[in-house]
Amino acid sequence: MPACLLLAVGTLLNPAAFGADEGSGIVAVYSSVSPAYVRTALPGGSFKPETYAFGQGGDWGGPMNDATIDRLGFLDIAHLIAPSLAAQNYLPSPSKDPDKTDLLIMVYWGTTNGTNGAASSPEYQIAQTIMPQPLPPPPLMTSAGVQGGAPNSTGSLQQYAVLSAAHDSALEQAWGMTHMANQQRDRQNRNNAMILGYLPEMNRVADYEMTALHQVKQDIVDDVEENRYFVVLLAYDFQNLWKNKQRKLLWETRFSIRERGNDFGKELGTMAQYASRFFGKDSDGLIRKPLPEVRIIIGEPKFIGYEPETKR
Repeated sequence: MPACLLLAVGTLLNPAAFGADEGSGIVAVYSSVSPAYVRTALPGGSFKPETYAFGQGGDWGGPMNDATIDRLGFLDIAHLIAPSLAAQNYLPSPSKDPDKTDLLIMVYWGTTNGTNGAASSPEYQIAQTIMPQPLPPPPLMTSAGVQGGAPNSTGSLQQYAVLSAAHDSALEQAWGMTHMANQQRDRQNRNNAMILGYLPEMNRVADYEMTALHQVKQDIVDDVEENRYFVVLLAYDFQNLWKNKQRKLLWETRFSIRERGNDFGKELGTMAQYASRFFGKDSDGLIRKPLPEVRIIIGEPKFIGYEPETKR
């Protein structure tokens, strides 16, 4: 696997800092866990602490320049996520000794390229350009032939037939371009749904179109088709990776919020805090809730080394 930075981030949490007011958007969370991953419960309901090192998965970018996310690097993202991990007893590895590290948590972030603006795509534009105007009604037939009995009645019918054929050809081309654009839109929606953790939910509501639950499906589609800030955390068994060079995914959590009307840097800590209740747990599908307000105090980061590149 490629070399990646291993980072431990110290954090401080102030329970009184967590507010109950709703934020400016809906945060979506999807989390799943490997059947082989089981946390040890402690008296009182908490879990036994597990140590981790961060790995830089990377910035997946976005469709446009956005200072609220573009100015943040891996260290910034790690700082803002670490307190929420600590709240669930996932603690940064205290030393450079890999034998004392339980998890490698890979961090990915970025903005999806939504398809809300698909009507401005080249395919749609071409389809609109070549879409023919409706034909006028054909000449009216009477017992004497074409209405009016004009000497060129036969020529009028032939001319109309030529116009009709040309119209049908242009219409077929326009429909073909529209179909191509719709296919591209569907592919992009599916890719976005996979990144955001929406795909299982999209599949579940696929047949809601003609039912009373239509709006449920529409809400999911609307989310996927808008630009969304996202973070993906993939937690691997560090010991298995370190000793056996094998990737064993233990859990994953994906959380996101719409780009419009939000500042990624300001909202990320709150998003992570909300999503943290599902770290190392199964969310049983997609969760969509209003984003609460939260303030986080961040400690100093500590580097614990690099994971060497291995041949695959």
